[in-house]
Amino acid sequence: MLNLPAILLLAAVLATLWTAWRSWVLPPFPGRFNFVAMQLSASWWATAAAIEIIVPAPADKLFWAEMAWLGIVCTPSFWALFLWSYTREEVAARWRLVPAVVGMATWAAALTNDSHRLIYTAVHPVSDTPGAALVYSHGLLFFVVTIYLYAFMVMSIVVTANGVQRATPAYRTHYLGFLVAMAVPWVANVGYVTGNLTLFDFDPTPFSFLLMGAVFYWLITRRRLFDLLPVARDALLDAVPDPVLVLDADGTVVEANPAALALVRDRQPLGHRLAELPGLSVLAPGGCTAAPVPLTLDCDGGLRSFEATRVPLTSGGRGGGRSGPREVGCLLMLRDVTHRRRTEARLEDTVRRLDLARLEAEERLVAEQEAKRALKGFLSMTAHEFKTPLAIIDGAAQILLLDAEMKAPGMLPRLEKIRRAVRRQVNILDTCLADDRLSDPAFALRRDPLNLPALLRAAAAAQGDAAPGRRIELDLTDCPAGMTGDGPMLELCVHNLLNNALKYSPAGSPVRLRAWIGEGPGGQSELALSVADQGIGIPAAEVERVFDRFFRATNTGTAAGSGVGLNMVRRIAALHGGTVTVDSRLGVGSVFTLRLPLRQEALCEEGMAGMPAE
Repeated sequence: MLNLPAILLLAAVLATLWTAWRSWVLPPFPGRFNFVAMQLSASWWATAAAIEIIVPAPADKLFWAEMAWLGIVCTPSFWALFLWSYTREEVAARWRLVPAVVGMATWAAALTNDSHRLIYTAVHPVSDTPGAALVYSHGLLFFVVTIYLYAFMVMSIVVTANGVQRATPAYRTHYLGFLVAMAVPWVANVGYVTGNLTLFDFDPTPFSFLLMGAVFYWLITRRRLFDLLPVARDALLDAVPDPVLVLDADGTVVEANPAALALVRDRQPLGHRLAELPGLSVLAPGGCTAAPVPLTLDCDGGLRSFEATRVPLTSGGRGGGRSGPREVGCLLMLRDVTHRRRTEARLEDTVRRLDLARLEAEERLVAEQEAKRALKGFLSMTAHEFKTPLAIIDGAAQILLLDAEMKAPGMLPRLEKIRRAVRRQVNILDTCLADDRLSDPAFALRRDPLNLPALLRAAAAAQGDAAPGRRIELDLTDCPAGMTGDGPMLELCVHNLLNNALKYSPAGSPVRLRAWIGEGPGGQSELALSVADQGIGIPAAEVERVFDRFFRATNTGTAAGSGVGLNMVRRIAALHGGTVTVDSRLGVGSVFTLRLPLRQEALCEEGMAGMPAE
């Protein structure tokens, strides 16, 4: 019959069913399946206990007492699995088989108790009153299962107590609620098993589920249990080097990692509104958007720059009368950008200084170009000034030659020597000016018909006069009679090649100048001119650079030179549409070969034909 104990148990059934439903419709949280399974198991237990009280016959009461064993075994087992998942990490699904298998086995043993008496050894009513409660004498399996269940309960207490110790104040209430919800049924069950406590002559444990349901109702509706997912993620937050704060919907700080705690040194931020914290009030809800917000804080006596980002935390919209997701809080992340800001400032300063340096360099370049133009003008003027007396000397020598042919033939060699000396001095002046002339984009070659044998003999004679005692061997047997080109420039090429050969070869060794008609690309005829010496040679690693401007081989020693001559030879050859190459062996000697097309149209029409001056 329906009485007060039955009504209380049915109320406990409704409380556990509501808690199971309410938990299931919340957004997924760690251990949700185990928590719902625990509530359903407790509901099964309370339902069987209520029916046991309602039915009057002792046999029916015994049957429903046996039916309750499925809930008795599964309730503490699933509770322990939930706490472990909620406070530490999600347990694997296979562990759910343990309470399910043990519960089903114990349930089957209880229903077949008449055949083995392992659960109940004896059963009798407490009085002769119709519908009186039964007194059970327990068997061996009862105590084995009780020890198994109490092991789960002990583990649950240890896990929850550890969670209370590590939890922040905002979450500590949740864990304390877990302890209350767990302790009341356990204390009631211990009192019943030891024979010290009954309620209405029945096991008080299922009655305690009503109080447990009230605790969970308060936690879910008032303390937002499972909304902000107070999971043990402390290790993850602690590993984040940047400050992270969790705010509830009211803007109260409910979680903060160590980096965030260090930002507020004068007071504990947990439990306080963000608007109350110095320096962080600008980030309070309404003052912080989803976009990063710059923030500067005084930390450890120095200013640090942050970018604050607000990430809303929403709960799902299923059930509970909510048509859509609602915001239950936000995650506030402060990214430390101090180093980046300092680097950007240094970069901006560097760019500014580079701009100033560039402007200064441009000004100096302009000044240098002006100075260079002035120097070229001075050198040109000086060359003309030197050439004027040299031309007078050469003209006087020519007149004396005409007169000496008739009156003093013995003076002819000396007069020729004077003229060669004048030409040598003119060549030196031309060499000094040629580099600047070749660098001038407006420079153009002369197109003169040239007597090649005469040009080569004159160049060899001038170099021979400049190096007394040195021998220059000429091989002009196959030399072409003439070609079209810039005579002074080609003579400058020959002078430079002969001068290098004489400078870097021993005094007793001859220098050989040979010219012949070769065959160039496409079968066209070309002038091939080689200057060979038996000198120091060029290191193999430096042969490719020997024609670079200002380059001198490492084995030239103290010999005078500027590294310009061979570069000029290459540029003059390019102007004529030709090339210059070298074949050299260190310590044996070098052979420089100049190749120039004999056709007039081979002359370059456009300056240096792409040949760089450097």
